[in-house]
Amino acid sequence: MLEQFIDNAFLEEYKTSDKYKEIRETYLELYDKYNKDLYALSFSKFRKFSEIGERGSFEAEWNSHGYKLHICAYMALIYGGEYLTQLEDCLYDMLSIYVWALPAHIPDINEENYYELDLCSTTMASTIALIYHLLGDKIHPQLKKRIVTELRRRILEPFKNQIWHWEDRYNNWTSVCAGFTGITLMLVFPEEFDKLLPRFDLNMEKYYQGFPDDGVCLEGPGYWGYGFVSFLAYAYVLKEYTKGERDYFKLEKTKKIALFYQKTMLDEDVITSYGDAPMDVKTNAGLLYTLKNVYGSEFIMPSKKRHAVPLDPLINILLYIKNYDPVYDFEPLTDYECYMESAGWYIKRTKSYAIGAKGGTNGESHNHNDVGSFIISKNNRQVLIDIGVRPYTKDYFAEGRYDRFMEISSKSHNVPIIDGKYQANIPNTRSYTSFENSVFSIDYKELYDLPNLKKLVREICPCENSVTIKEYYEGVNSFVDRLVSYEKPKISDGVVEFDGVRITFDKNEASITTDTDYHTVSIDELGNPKETRLVYYTDLVVKKGLNSFTFVIDCK
Repeated sequence: MLEQFIDNAFLEEYKTSDKYKEIRETYLELYDKYNKDLYALSFSKFRKFSEIGERGSFEAEWNSHGYKLHICAYMALIYGGEYLTQLEDCLYDMLSIYVWALPAHIPDINEENYYELDLCSTTMASTIALIYHLLGDKIHPQLKKRIVTELRRRILEPFKNQIWHWEDRYNNWTSVCAGFTGITLMLVFPEEFDKLLPRFDLNMEKYYQGFPDDGVCLEGPGYWGYGFVSFLAYAYVLKEYTKGERDYFKLEKTKKIALFYQKTMLDEDVITSYGDAPMDVKTNAGLLYTLKNVYGSEFIMPSKKRHAVPLDPLINILLYIKNYDPVYDFEPLTDYECYMESAGWYIKRTKSYAIGAKGGTNGESHNHNDVGSFIISKNNRQVLIDIGVRPYTKDYFAEGRYDRFMEISSKSHNVPIIDGKYQANIPNTRSYTSFENSVFSIDYKELYDLPNLKKLVREICPCENSVTIKEYYEGVNSFVDRLVSYEKPKISDGVVEFDGVRITFDKNEASITTDTDYHTVSIDELGNPKETRLVYYTDLVVKKGLNSFTFVIDCK
């Protein structure tokens, strides 16, 4: 099946052609980095999630084992020889590990849980299945039999024996878990896959339904890349498996989802970091080059600063090297305006600045309470910012999360504070957006738990060098417009200045106060903040008695 994809002719060209020199050198450096003797995984770190909620220390250990396996698989496939022996050692190690699922995804550490199908276990299974498929005749027979036994025990039987929680989701979990389970079955248990294909079809239909008609990923560009590259891998293998009869790439919605990322680019190195998307999020380079090959000039290739060289799973590495072409260089961004109606998102780029604003709901996957918020980008950086994600812990997804973590509260977003309250997380509430006569309007009074709030509308009016923000409200005692930045503001009467951006308003209508907070960048093995970054809050405190307020963001 995939032998034609990575055949001997391609391997020979890949090893010798200058076209692939840069990518070869990159993976040789990665091999030197990850080809180290590793200690066994630590139970003391494995149990940290259930005991204190910390997950990063064990996941770092797990990633070291996984990355070594994937890089050795790449080296064995491309170069063979001694690398096959190293790969066999890596496989023996991985096949002996008690559980492939992450502690954060295992419901009860005391249960017999090595059958858990999660993002990690299904991804690892797909790589081992691909090794079996492409290198099976070169692997020691005992190890080859062990692969089949473990994939049957850990993946096939658990999938057949129950409906998994992620089969009823509409986000990246469905595409990753179903996609890589499907790839595993196609490559190792094809007869079982044929019987289960209708179930995989239903899983992928639910993943599709998680996108509005315009292809926007409500989880943000980070999870778009993670979920969509997994879907793309499944779609590619399925197309090969069915000899072209099943081709998701022919569907119009696939194309709309594929073109989503370029809509989020505010500048060469700036994206809309809504939800759990870090400001510096990078996207799988295998996904980017594959989409460029499929959609040609319609797909805008982002800057290489935004490329993440894939380390796993193996199918993504192969998609990368097969679709890589140095002629697909960064394409300069042009002036651009887009209103994504079904998601309530708005993007505008000019030569002076860019703005990204959002409506939507506070019930989205990986949600932040950020309805009505906006980002201002200038000179290739966010000035008025959306911080994005903090490191994951158990508490991050627990009840009361919006009170504990500033990153996901409206406290740290460019939205109003009304009667001293931040936005609430109320089920079945939403905003109402429109875009008419060059004005993006957001009605979002439902997002505040304030019974007396009769009206709350934000109008965003962009021009070539500036943006005017107009607020309209009723039933309010106190109204504060919060602006969030990493840059310390310079303040004078009716003026707030950041580097390259000047905010003005009628000083008879509002005064300025400031505060600071700390965004958690990393945590230690106890789950406590290890590295933080100072965040500035600039509050435009509107005088009582007004029902509207306007400020201008000048970006000349």
